[in-house]
Amino acid sequence: MRTRLTIVGAALLLTMGCERVVDITVPTIATRLVVSGRLELVRGAPSNGAPSGRQVITLSTSAPYFETAGPPPARGAEVRVTDSRGMTTVFREQASAPGVYVTDSLVPVLHRRYTLRVRWNDENYEGSDSLLPVAPIDSFYFVERTGLFAPPDVAREPGPRATIDFRDPSGVENYYVWDQFVDGKRLVEADTAFRFRPMERDAFFNGALVRGYQPYSGVVLRPGQTVRLRHMSLSEQGYRFYLALNNVTLGDGSPFSTPPASVRGNVANLTRPGEPALGYFLAAEVDERTARVP
Repeated sequence: MRTRLTIVGAALLLTMGCERVVDITVPTIATRLVVSGRLELVRGAPSNGAPSGRQVITLSTSAPYFETAGPPPARGAEVRVTDSRGMTTVFREQASAPGVYVTDSLVPVLHRRYTLRVRWNDENYEGSDSLLPVAPIDSFYFVERTGLFAPPDVAREPGPRATIDFRDPSGVENYYVWDQFVDGKRLVEADTAFRFRPMERDAFFNGALVRGYQPYSGVVLRPGQTVRLRHMSLSEQGYRFYLALNNVTLGDGSPFSTPPASVRGNVANLTRPGEPALGYFLAAEVDERTARVP
């Protein structure tokens, strides 16, 4: 018995002797420009049926890892967008919202390529994307989760989901991404439980009539809630960016998950090519529907 107690005591002393507080210094990196910009051509908006010319591009900067405040705005930038026919639109910074650059005079045109140019802190940035059409939504309604590919726990949870039907155009590759708002609140945004942005390519349904598709199949709705679903087109490069972003965001630390890393966007730094901006600039046609859950 004495020998056993001696061994246990020695093990405890050894364990306690290995414990110590370690201060970790997170390296500070140079401040990077962060771009969040999407030109949108919204079908049937506003209420008079004319497309809106209001477009918004948000510029912020990277912050230290343990920073608790929001990202600092990138103030005083020169921002403009030029289409493939040479038409240039200047964006103005909002006095009430630093880092937010707005125009009310840009109605994007399908099949044109748009180039964002930013001058900030004596550096020039540039990124481009093409505006491709989106297949229109045929129907928007609410039903129980009954589709294929639903995880068993999601499929069993009762309650209606936002559901759409649409016909994918044949003979061309199409890429889609969706946003959903419930009672005015966007489901995918910073510090929410929803980290995965639903998106698809039409590799398995090219030219087909898609019925009963539920981009947010895990979101069970309640009667009386107001739901707005935004159905958007993506270019192939935009799809690949969102795919990489989803892979990094959903990393769970397992040996097979994508390691944490910044996702390279499409906004290059022309002044210092080795320091590209973070974020992405894209163009999208949008079809959206709003309805109240019965």
